[in-house]
Order: sequence, then C-alpha cells, then structure tokens
Amino acid sequence: MEQEGDNMDIAGDGILPQQHGPAGDGEETDPTQYYENRLKMLDSLRSAGVEPYPHKFDIAISIADYVAKYNSLGAGEHLLTVTESLAGRVMSKRVSSSKLFFYDLYGDGVKVQVMAGASYSEVAETEFYKCHSVVKRGDIVGIIGYPGRSSRGELSIFARNLILLSPCLHMLPNQRTGRCTAVAGKTTRAKADADCWVPGIGRNTEAYVLKDQETRYRQRYLDLMVNHQVRHIFRTRSRVISFIRRFLDERNFLEVETPMMNLIPGGASAKPFVTHHNELNMDLYMRIAPELHLKQLVVGGLDRVYEIGKQFRNEGFDLTHSPEFTGCEFYMAFMQTTMT
Repeated sequence: MEQEGDNMDIAGDGILPQQHGPAGDGEETDPTQYYENRLKMLDSLRSAGVEPYPHKFDIAISIADYVAKYNSLGAGEHLLTVTESLAGRVMSKRVSSSKLFFYDLYGDGVKVQVMAGASYSEVAETEFYKCHSVVKRGDIVGIIGYPGRSSRGELSIFARNLILLSPCLHMLPNQRTGRCTAVAGKTTRAKADADCWVPGIGRNTEAYVLKDQETRYRQRYLDLMVNHQVRHIFRTRSRVISFIRRFLDERNFLEVETPMMNLIPGGASAKPFVTHHNELNMDLYMRIAPELHLKQLVVGGLDRVYEIGKQFRNEGFDLTHSPEFTGCEFYMAFMQTTMT
C-alpha cells in the first residue's frame, strides 16, 4: 500500500502521461470507429448480464458538497471509516497500471479526483481491470468510496466500487492545456482547478477546449460539457432574471403571462413570424411584444403588472440580436416619471 500510495500521488498530480490501449480512452481511433467500438462495448456488457444504463444509483452527496465538506483534510489523510457515494462525468482518465486508475470526476462545474486501486476495491482483482477498461472520457459514473487526500494534497475519493451509469458514445474534444491567468503564481492544486471565471472579468475563449463558435452554439450541451466556464454564463443570466423578478415583486407588481400567438401583430414596429392554427384554419402571428395585453390588464384594474417572456421578431440577427429573445415589460398606473 505504501508503494501504491506513492504511485497514486505521482499519477494523481498529472505527472504520469495518460495511456491508451484497452484500459485507456481509446482515442487513438477516429470518431466513427470510436462510436462503433462503444456500441460493441454496450452489446458485450448486455451479453454478460450487465445493464450499461442502470435504473438507479443512490447519491449521498454532490461533488460540490463533497469538496466543501472534506476540503479541510490534510495531505495524506484518509477517512477509512467514512463511506460516501457520488456521481459525475469522467473528464480525464489516467492509467498507472492494470491495478491502478485515476479519474477526474466533474459535477456542476466542480472537480474531484477518483483513485481506484485493486488493493482496496470491493471488485475481485480478476475483474478489476475489466471493470475499469470500459470507462472512457465523457461517461457518467457512480463512485462509492472513502474520502482522503494524496500526500501531494489532491482531494480525492478512494473508490471501493465504480458503477457505469451512462456511457458516452461519442469522442469528446481533447482536454485543454491552457489555464486561467487569474491563478498565475498560485499552487499546483489551484492551477488544476482554474476554471475560475466569474461575472465581471473577461473570458479567455482561447483557453476553451472547444473553440469553434458554430459548434459551441449549435451543440450547447457539448460546450457546457467541456468548457466549464460557460456554465457561469447560464448561472449569471438566471440570477439577473431572478433579481428583476424579486425587485418588481417587492414593489407589489403582479407577474402575468400573455398570449404568444395573436390575430394581429402589435406592440412594436417589427416584422412578425407567421404560424398556422390547424383547428381554426387561420394564420396567427408570434408576438413582437406583450405591450398591448399588459396595457389591457392595467385598464382592467391591475395597476402594476409585468411579464418576463419570449418575444419574436422576423428580422436580421447577429451576435447581439436574436429573432427569439427574452424581454421584460412592466406597467404601473398613477406613477409620474420625470426625465432629467
């Protein structure tokens, strides 16, 4: 175990190169061949009586909570009597030997290292290599094990059992080598966790794994999967909308929903999208703006109303204009505003 522990530290800190072959990621093949090989792997698992997409896996803690809970562990400290179960997506796989594997497991943008050694695994040693050889980058796996840190300080979970939950059939883009400049001069561990974009600072798109803008926008799921900074944009947008909604609610505005399809286009000067209602056999217009309906509600006696929702304008688009966008309109009766 002492010798194996030293090997763990070396591989865990990324000193050992990622190996390919039967136990590696299999990325020496082209994407089409990779996909075909993965389909064959699914068939072989089912033939052996193993369901590659199991119905259930009990998660005791999220990866983010796991990191927060055990971040105070010291280098080389292991909690052998504690058992945790968590799940996430494998974004990196490193192979030290047929009895020692390392994974970087991501969940909700947070990473934790998985150390899988045959000496402390509940899987029989004869089956250990076979169990881990089918795991590739992009797979979603469940881990049952105990928390600890390597002697070099890498927070890890030492896997007693690894369960394949959802195999990824397509080859992922190669992991990036660049890191966020905001951690320049910091420790190796800080640099390794350097997906550190926060609202208010510029994003270094050159450090993205997936750089092609067309692919990123058309396959947003892949963009989120490999470019971990992108998820912060989604979070920021959600918080902005939540703040606007809370701001208006605190001032006694009533949130409403108005029709998306109308008999006449109105509310703004723009070209509308046209759709057809089969049952009524008539053309309808996708709304340009909710203005007319909101004003009718004010006429009806709802003095403070607002709506946050989709609007559609059948016009040109670029990086700052979209034919389909989210807007907020609010109206307040008996209020005089002064422009200065």
